[in-house]
Amino acid sequence: MLLRACVYILFSCIPTRNGKSLIKGARTFIGDRDYFLLSYLQCLRALCFFSLAVVFPVLGEVVDLKNGKVTLQDSHIWRELPASIELANIDSATLLQPLQTGYEHLPIAPSLGGESGSYITKLLLKPSADGHYFVVINANFIDIGLSAYVSGSQTRPQIEVFSQLADDATPHLLHFQSFAIQVNESETVELWLVIKAKQFPTPVSISFYDPATFYEYQIYNNGLSIAAITTMTLLALLAILVYLSTKKRVALTCAGYLGLHGIGWAAASGLLDDLFNIPTNSTYWGMMLFPFAIACAGQFVSDLFDCPSNHKKLFRFLRVFSVISVVLGVTMWFLPFTTGFLISHLLAMVWMILTLSIGVTMLKIRDYRAKYFLTGNLLYSASLGYYICAHSHYFGELPYSESAVVVALSVDCICILLCLAEWFKLQQIEFNRNYYLSRTDAMTKLGNRFALSECIEQLNGFYVVVYVDLDGLKTVNDRNGHQEGDKLIVETARLMQRSFSHRGSVFRSGGDEFVSILHAQSAPELEELTKSCRSHMDALSYELSQAWRRAGVSFGIATSVECDSAKDCIFLADKRMYQYKSINKKLA
Repeated sequence: MLLRACVYILFSCIPTRNGKSLIKGARTFIGDRDYFLLSYLQCLRALCFFSLAVVFPVLGEVVDLKNGKVTLQDSHIWRELPASIELANIDSATLLQPLQTGYEHLPIAPSLGGESGSYITKLLLKPSADGHYFVVINANFIDIGLSAYVSGSQTRPQIEVFSQLADDATPHLLHFQSFAIQVNESETVELWLVIKAKQFPTPVSISFYDPATFYEYQIYNNGLSIAAITTMTLLALLAILVYLSTKKRVALTCAGYLGLHGIGWAAASGLLDDLFNIPTNSTYWGMMLFPFAIACAGQFVSDLFDCPSNHKKLFRFLRVFSVISVVLGVTMWFLPFTTGFLISHLLAMVWMILTLSIGVTMLKIRDYRAKYFLTGNLLYSASLGYYICAHSHYFGELPYSESAVVVALSVDCICILLCLAEWFKLQQIEFNRNYYLSRTDAMTKLGNRFALSECIEQLNGFYVVVYVDLDGLKTVNDRNGHQEGDKLIVETARLMQRSFSHRGSVFRSGGDEFVSILHAQSAPELEELTKSCRSHMDALSYELSQAWRRAGVSFGIATSVECDSAKDCIFLADKRMYQYKSINKKLA
């Protein structure tokens, strides 16, 4: 019976060409009378395979290295190291020996996403060709990292350090850590990996690249990230220049929003350390700077939509939100990074929901400054969703997730700067409107005395000043009412505009006084223009007298050749106007 059972198990484990075992042959050998034993033997077979499955991870995950890219997801491949193990001398090969000895007794981590601490894994690599391959640890918050690999022909392990603080000897790859291994096609490579971090935000998968694929990935990954970070930094500098020239707080808060995001992502991606060789793991700074960027963003939104004047409740909320963000940002530097990481992400979730709701609300009330604001935040939110999907086990591997976020953020920053430009555009429109109203007579739509003063300060060359005083206005007001008097003033303005607008400007300097400043190119033209002004004024006075009895105008004319300055010319024209009026009174 025992012999037959062993033969059954043996036969059942041998596959045929069509993928089936030789179970039928085993049944023939055993006989029908022992058929009842098959159920028990099937259970025994399952138990054997289950035992192999449990023991197999001790042997190491098998990875077939092929051309292109091969990714090993982090599900159940990492084992947690005790907190008592000190990894300060991680670059020493002697440290690895006790870890290898007790490897099978270490607890298996289902995933490193959201975890912290030290972890180890053993991989068996089967290369498809001689040469070197690049290993990418898909995590950027790595304080300490060690790789040790041994092939069949080697007696001593090859040690590679790939942490953020010791990446000078490894290929520069933003957002992740990488190193190279030398392999032979005919040999199986035993690869050990040890990593430590205060926080693994996402599952830590391991990717293997052939050289051509890795260099292509390096160019795209680093190029997109550097371009995005550079864009954010330049936009921040532009906003600072705008603030220095305008002294508007909205430009300063915009610069803070853009600049802190740029610096934060430069730190989180490892670019800041690559550029300045910072003696600490600066990748954590990106998370720690985020609350301050949110605080600036809150103040920017408040200034952008003029909340202190138009949306007082929203203004108070954003002010409190910004203060809380600053307090949390300061506190996070004294808390464990895992706590700070949680705070930062909760703050980000609240902010994204808040920005989307503010953008939709502003569009509903036809505040079209929100069109750029909402577009940028929608894109940024979509990239964050893509990032989350890329680091979950449900969607498989999605390429360039980190680069997608930083590129989307750079586009969001461009939209934010467009919001700033739109704000200044509206401010300019409002300024021009106020400027026009402050220098325009409300009744006649002519320039008022302020506009006249500005015009006088800019006068040069050859010009004629015509000073006009409306006659008979008091009589019209007394007899026909002030409404009729206003009509007389408006008609006088219209007739003067008709006569002189093609050669200069007309102003209402007082209640019944008008000034016209006309330009000429030469002295002879100036003389002809003077004569033309007299004839136009006589015609104007006649037209007014036809519509309103005893109405007319008294005027005085002076030219630039008669005076040393524009003010003197105005004074001379005014004097001649009163002389003209006095003569008319005597004739009447």
